[in-house]
Amino acid sequence: MKSLPLEGVTVLDLSRQLPGPVSTQILADFGADVIKIEDTRTGDDFRRVEPRTKGVSARHMMINRNKRGLAIDLKSLEGRAIFLDLAKRADVVFEQFRPGVVRRLGIDYDAVRAANPKIVYCALSGFGQHGPLRDVVAHDPNYLSVSGILGLIGRRGEAPAMTGPQISDLAAAHMATIGILLALRRAEHTGEGEYIDIALFDSAFSLAVTALSTYVGSGTAPTRGEERHNGRFPWSDIYETSDGGFVTISAIESHFYRNLCNALGRPEWTELQYADDTRQEEIRADLRRIFLTRTRDEWFAQLKDKEVCISPVLTVAEAAESEQVRARECLVPHTHPVAGDTRLLATPIRMKNAPASIRRHAPALGEHSAEILASLGFDAARIAELAARGVVLVPGLDPEAKR
Repeated sequence: MKSLPLEGVTVLDLSRQLPGPVSTQILADFGADVIKIEDTRTGDDFRRVEPRTKGVSARHMMINRNKRGLAIDLKSLEGRAIFLDLAKRADVVFEQFRPGVVRRLGIDYDAVRAANPKIVYCALSGFGQHGPLRDVVAHDPNYLSVSGILGLIGRRGEAPAMTGPQISDLAAAHMATIGILLALRRAEHTGEGEYIDIALFDSAFSLAVTALSTYVGSGTAPTRGEERHNGRFPWSDIYETSDGGFVTISAIESHFYRNLCNALGRPEWTELQYADDTRQEEIRADLRRIFLTRTRDEWFAQLKDKEVCISPVLTVAEAAESEQVRARECLVPHTHPVAGDTRLLATPIRMKNAPASIRRHAPALGEHSAEILASLGFDAARIAELAARGVVLVPGLDPEAKR
């Protein structure tokens, strides 16, 4: 097997739910030894998200592969000591607590840096480590709202629309990964670690790049449906088809727009791409009538080779079973030791010489606790004693039997 780019990098992953685990899974996919550190009671909330197969959550399996599992009580002095001992040998610490929590636990950046000056410490939070909203609780729709992103989603003149994917969560996950890789590169050259402050709010706000360029350039910001790519003009919009499906047209460039006019038998529209609003709405009404004459798939088959930028609006299930997903191997088969056969989302980062691979299943809570503690020099008796006192969780070891 070819070596992977992050082999030899150890990541202590304290994150839960979606953004942090997505980020650390990218690192794990490319060879990093990611140790998923959870509490000894219930672990990551995503372990209990439905659907579950034989007790194993599909969501947990999807975003925690290639990681080892360690369950320790970070509120105990011994649990903290174990974490700091691991941090001495690690390259990255990733935490996703509310601001201030790691300091109360005694595992904040200053504490870890004292043990390992080269550590790359990534703190991911909702609104960042400082600012007026630092301690405000929120979820993805809230970050999208206050960052201005949600205000851009939806049709002109209508209410904002809720999103399907967790946009700010995933944007922050990718920003965190980039930040960690940058800091690791710097640490290689300077021997100095880094503190990375990633906020879901910042990550969401950064996505408004086109709207912000309009705002800073003109003093006026676009609102819902006012940019040329999101419904301001009829040639970039969503149309219902005869079967109740939908197609998306996005013929933004003039040559694509010309192709659309000709393909639909409306060459007279060619010079009207940026006509006044009244004419635009007349064209939109005509397009609605035209697209209602065929099914979604018939329209795509007819126009996909005409270079008009048309796509069928697929459900997630349809996309998952599509020829494109199969050809690109976006979902890959995987066998979990408990849940059995399943499919996992492949990384979209395709490297020819060092491709990512799935080497481990998502760990059970504390699955590798004994293995990781042994690497720190703990013998079996000491591990059993820590488990008996609830400092660590070791699956298969009966704590009561060791009392």
